Amino acid sequence: MSLLADDRSRAIFEVVASCQPAGVPVYLVGGAVRDALLGLKVNDFDFLVPDNSLLLAKKVRRKLGAVGFTLDDERQTARLILDQGKAEEFILDFVSFTGGSLLEDLRSRDFTINTLAIDLNHPDELIDLLGGERDLRDKRLRAASFRSMELDPLRVLRGVRLSLAYQLTAEPETFALMRNSVPGLERVSGERVRDELFKIFDLEDLENAFRQMEALGAVEQLFPELIAARQVPAFPPHVHDLWTHTLRVVFYLKAFWDFFRFGRMPGANEFLRQACETLQPFASRLKEWFIHPVQGNRSRWSLLLLAALYHDSGKPHAQTEDARGKTRFIGHDRVSAALVSKRAQALMLGRLEMEYLQLVTANHMRLHFFSKEGTELTDRAVYRYFRDLGEAGVDVALLSLADVLAAFESTLEPANWQRELQAVLALLEAWFSKQGQVVAPTMLLNGDDLQREFGLQPGALIGRLLEELREAQAAGEIYSRAEAVKFVEQYLHRKDNARDL
Repeated sequence: MSLLADDRSRAIFEVVASCQPAGVPVYLVGGAVRDALLGLKVNDFDFLVPDNSLLLAKKVRRKLGAVGFTLDDERQTARLILDQGKAEEFILDFVSFTGGSLLEDLRSRDFTINTLAIDLNHPDELIDLLGGERDLRDKRLRAASFRSMELDPLRVLRGVRLSLAYQLTAEPETFALMRNSVPGLERVSGERVRDELFKIFDLEDLENAFRQMEALGAVEQLFPELIAARQVPAFPPHVHDLWTHTLRVVFYLKAFWDFFRFGRMPGANEFLRQACETLQPFASRLKEWFIHPVQGNRSRWSLLLLAALYHDSGKPHAQTEDARGKTRFIGHDRVSAALVSKRAQALMLGRLEMEYLQLVTANHMRLHFFSKEGTELTDRAVYRYFRDLGEAGVDVALLSLADVLAAFESTLEPANWQRELQAVLALLEAWFSKQGQVVAPTMLLNGDDLQREFGLQPGALIGRLLEELREAQAAGEIYSRAEAVKFVEQYLHRKDNARDL
């Protein structure tokens, strides 16, 4: 039985085998074989050869018309990309033996489930030298050798990801190897850590992923800014200590994400269900919204999760006690923004990603003010919200809901929750349905009009006038050009009178 029997796989195999000298084996190894055994979709192949992998990749590239480049000259690693940028994009990696034999190479890999191989000359025969098929069947995560983590400490994170993605349990010896190798993560480049972390962010059970990293002692290594947050107990009205609260915020965000993608309506938690019902009219648009990146190839959703992890990270540094003995965290949002910026730099995130993280973290409390009893969320307030936050305002709205749910859990007051939901509803309606009316009104007058009709000179006054005009339009106070002209006349008249005084 061929594990990869589809037409495209067979065609690729035939081309790769034909480019290799007679008698020299080409092995398909790793994740493609593992996923094929599980009946999962495969969209990348890793090929292993005794030597001359770069030459083989060059020949295959010419025959397949692929995009190609060298990843690592020392290890003779090359990558080809078929149908780049299309839905059917496929990646082929080529590498030479790290040792003198296939067995030696496989022992240098991370986990046994990734050491399965197929010889392209005998594609119907599974090569399993380290018991990976049995481990896969028994849901066991086992290191390929006692040196696996030492050879590349990033495999600690990969182990967390694999255990969650394939519902595996690390055997005790492997867990010990992973835990002992955590300090080695300090030597791994920020880019590699970043890429593995963002893969973890895509997991279904992200809360469990962080529990695993916590058990391994990896949280301190990966997110040192969060260490202090783990020491803050629950202060009313919060029902959880700060670290548990943070993980619960992530949990609720993932529940929203599952609802957007799969329509999974939560049953037991009535407050969460009400939130999903409120978000339902925007579910498909929010799904598309969060899939697309802010910058690079990392989803907007993954960035929001990172912001969620850091949204309260500044609390330990801002913690004070007032005259009545009440614990306060005034300014923690600004401190949190500085801390997430520091982590973003370490993870080598882009400038736009860093600005996004700072903006979301610094403003995560803003929506709560709109939900206070007696506060009205006017069109003017909505306009100012998006004026300051831009498109990040959508993300802050989702983070705010998760923050409230995690803070109060079952103690949440229904009336307060309804006000929060109505505020989010108004913001999303404005962003997705009333852009031209409330968020970014089409200007009735521009700078040239102000100069021509009122004799104003270029400068700060024109900028202030345009902003006042735009806000008045958003608030529904101005609907026509004539009303805009009158507004400017009155503004200038008030300004002249104030100067005379």
